[in-house]
Amino acid sequence: MANRSRRVVPAGLALVLALVTAGCNANSQSTSQSTSQSTEPTKGKNAAPLESVPQGGTLHYLSRRATESFETANAQMVPTSRLRWVHRGLTSWRTLPDKDTVLVPDLATDTGKTDDGGKTWTFTLKEGLKFSDGSPITAQDVKYGIERSFAPMFQGGLGYHKTLLVGGADYDGPYDGKELDSIEVAGDREIVFRLKRPFGNWPWIVSMPAFAPVPAAADTKPETYGEHPVASGPYQVTSFRKGSQAVLERNPNWKADSDQVRFAGPDKIVLDMGLNNDTIVQRLIDDKGEDRTAISNALISPSQFQRIESDPSISGRMANSPSGYFRYLAMNVKRPGLSDVRVRQAINYAINKAEVQSVYGGPKFGGQITSTIMTPGIPGYTAYNLYDGGDTGDVDKAKRLLAEAGVSDLKLTLTYPTDVSAIEEKEAQSIKNSLARAGVKVELKGLDGNTWYELISAADGDYDLTTNGWGADFPSGMSTIQPLFASSEIDNGGGNASKFSNPKVDAAIDAAIAEPDLGKAATMWAAIDRQIMQDAPVVPILVQRTQALAGSKISNYFIPAYPPFANELVVGVDR
Repeated sequence: MANRSRRVVPAGLALVLALVTAGCNANSQSTSQSTSQSTEPTKGKNAAPLESVPQGGTLHYLSRRATESFETANAQMVPTSRLRWVHRGLTSWRTLPDKDTVLVPDLATDTGKTDDGGKTWTFTLKEGLKFSDGSPITAQDVKYGIERSFAPMFQGGLGYHKTLLVGGADYDGPYDGKELDSIEVAGDREIVFRLKRPFGNWPWIVSMPAFAPVPAAADTKPETYGEHPVASGPYQVTSFRKGSQAVLERNPNWKADSDQVRFAGPDKIVLDMGLNNDTIVQRLIDDKGEDRTAISNALISPSQFQRIESDPSISGRMANSPSGYFRYLAMNVKRPGLSDVRVRQAINYAINKAEVQSVYGGPKFGGQITSTIMTPGIPGYTAYNLYDGGDTGDVDKAKRLLAEAGVSDLKLTLTYPTDVSAIEEKEAQSIKNSLARAGVKVELKGLDGNTWYELISAADGDYDLTTNGWGADFPSGMSTIQPLFASSEIDNGGGNASKFSNPKVDAAIDAAIAEPDLGKAATMWAAIDRQIMQDAPVVPILVQRTQALAGSKISNYFIPAYPPFANELVVGVDR
């Protein structure tokens, strides 16, 4: 269950922390779990649905982060990110540019088995797995790696497992000699997880960074372990200068035939840290020298989009996601002016979504207009529109609903964060203008990000409306619907900014979470999506897009429908 907000901001200007699609039964012994049908991605000319990439060469990674780390215990990175050059998990995600994302075994032989409806999960490691130092990878190493993530020094990572594992709430990691009894090992290869409640998405949870194996004997300095970890993936860190550069070279003990998700094309990876964002993009645009073999996590600005689009030799190297983050307007249903569902429905009709889309960069770069909570690429996603005012809104319909509710002089406050980018203020102004057309007066209130977050995550937050964005940590309706709409997520840092509380919805959420058949669960999440929107606690506005630029000698560079990031594990370097 989500325990902190995955707040997102405009694609091309600023982006969410790198977070996080299934259809088959989680209990199946087949090797993959398929996602729902995804939208066709937009990809660079170097992208193709390859099964391999050229071997050799040096890949350069240009990072805007002040420092990079290969620490897994507090990482929030998706399983297709650079962290997985070095580390493997029990399961992982395999993506292709024109096919569904699938969950596949990684260190494990399958995607997990349960015989009690999803409360107990068992995984068996493949035979012959070794770390970069030549020692065998065992179930005890996986257990220890997970236990490290509970240590207070590693707070901030993806914490689903911490709330799900029996005893997790009272466990503080292995450094005082204690173990978490709800993680059991049998021999060197079997690991069993005992959960507080049935949880059908556990096979996705074990793909997260904290489930990478760590040998306890190598963890003598936990604070700096992420700088020189023992590798289970195809690369090992051979040089690390904090805040400057890391060099990765091949792990001689990694075997390609045991790994379905990493192509491991380059012989070496050089990761440069702390670079200026706009400078990175400009270097990739210029495409000179080593930058021709570079990829990055830099964010492309609107002015740079214009330059890229004007030159086919550059635009052909840019990947553009077909789907992405849920951008929405949350209405605080506890406020007197918004307690009547007809008022909330009126606001849904009134918003000019096309104008907000334009603020974010238009349909190509900003995102696609939406009317649902779940996004394309998430299993169960179903398009529908309960409040169809067209892309620009239906002012007359909004006015009629307000009149039916007996509202004639509605005044609301709209709060938004001011320290991310100027675009959120423009978004707020657009919403204010939309509601003014329907006779609703809106006062804008910009706050610094920390103050804003404290406000919207408090049970009695003094606001009527707020803009927000959300990115799922893993591909399930649960990863968006539960943190944003469950009653348990009101107050105490929860993400339920609309303060929406409906016992029937809570019961439906609990049932879908417990369903181990992920195909059935997907259908349940789709029904809950519509059930929530009948109460209209939010206005879905956009599915935001993300973009990424690569050098001209990079091959197999694409962004799938989910996750909306380039898969850094499958790129190659043309020599």
